[in-house]
Amino acid sequence: MTSPPAPSPAAAPRSSWQLLTDRTFGPWFWGNVTSNSGNWLFNVTAAIVVFELSGSALLVGMVSVAQFLPLVLLSPLAGAISDRVDRRRLLLASQAFAATAAATIAVAAAVLGIDGLGGPWPVLAAAFGIGLGQAVAAPTLNALVPALVEDQDLEGAIGLTSSTFNIGRALGPATSGLLLATVGAETAFVVNAASFVVLIVALLVIRTRPSPRGSGDRSVRAGLAFVRRTPALWMVLLGVGALGFAADPMITLAPPLAAELDGGDTLVATMVSSFGIAASIAALWFGRLQRATDTLSIAAGAAGILALGLTTVAAAPVAGVAIAGFAVTGVGFVLGVAGLTTVLQRRTPDELRGRVMALWTVAFLGNRPVAAAIDGAVADLIGPRLAMILAIAMALTAGWVALRLRRDATGQSRRTASSGTS
Repeated sequence: MTSPPAPSPAAAPRSSWQLLTDRTFGPWFWGNVTSNSGNWLFNVTAAIVVFELSGSALLVGMVSVAQFLPLVLLSPLAGAISDRVDRRRLLLASQAFAATAAATIAVAAAVLGIDGLGGPWPVLAAAFGIGLGQAVAAPTLNALVPALVEDQDLEGAIGLTSSTFNIGRALGPATSGLLLATVGAETAFVVNAASFVVLIVALLVIRTRPSPRGSGDRSVRAGLAFVRRTPALWMVLLGVGALGFAADPMITLAPPLAAELDGGDTLVATMVSSFGIAASIAALWFGRLQRATDTLSIAAGAAGILALGLTTVAAAPVAGVAIAGFAVTGVGFVLGVAGLTTVLQRRTPDELRGRVMALWTVAFLGNRPVAAAIDGAVADLIGPRLAMILAIAMALTAGWVALRLRRDATGQSRRTASSGTS
């Protein structure tokens, strides 16, 4: 009697470089980098233009409100839609909508000039239109990742996808500053509109793996019920939300901190760029770290690194230390987000992935206006350094979440092993 053949070993995950040069994931990655860079370019340019046209800090804040309010309100519905239709086509439609809004303000600015816009309202309207497109795209972008790579490459793909946001955060403001200083805001709006085209082309050329679709309840309520029945997912969303809040000082508190350090706009841009560059480099190592240890240990350690970076920034006596602190913060942030997001993706069935990732979007991005308002108000009262205490506490909260999830997972594994041997 012959023995059955031994199962073939699981394929080894590919390196970051192999994923970046993959015919499917590569275009996806570079398209997202370009699109995210364009988003940050628009954020900076729109804020400057609105202030020039109105002189109102309140209306400058409305740029973020116009972009992120649709995301908070519509992402759960968008996630439910993405669980019913082809996600790649839904992304194409959402990007085309956002590109139309971006192109409209670009054409208006190019033809009429900034002063000919008649006030800040056309810019705010464009921000709202781009926000509507992003509200549909955000959960769908994350839900599509497992269909772009083989299962063993998921951790690396999530880490790299997370890094596109931080690369854009580094490149976008720098590009905006360069364009504003040389050719003007009109050209900056045109470049932003063109950035949408790159991702649209990438979506047209890639081919995704087929994803199963369930035949049960496809409502938003079903996604909420699934998360409610799975306490670990609630914990992951809490951790992701805490990380998003903890990263807000990079935007809100950098300007007043730069003023305390006798720096100007150049120092603010340098601190923001150091965060994004360090985060991008760290993301390249996430897959290798995941192969060396478990994902929740990475997330817990990353939250500690994030807290350390924020503490360094808060105590920085000179600009160089603050820049280094923001770089450390970027490393902890991207590794923590990638770690917790991997756990969420691994524990979510594909037929619910869009709805669950919509909740991720609300937790991660939806708290940005709230975090900015709180950090700004506290900084006005007691200064930007002490205001960072709240962000440090949020980073430590995310670390506690990861450690608790790891403890629960270890306990579950032990109970399973014990029942199997009894």
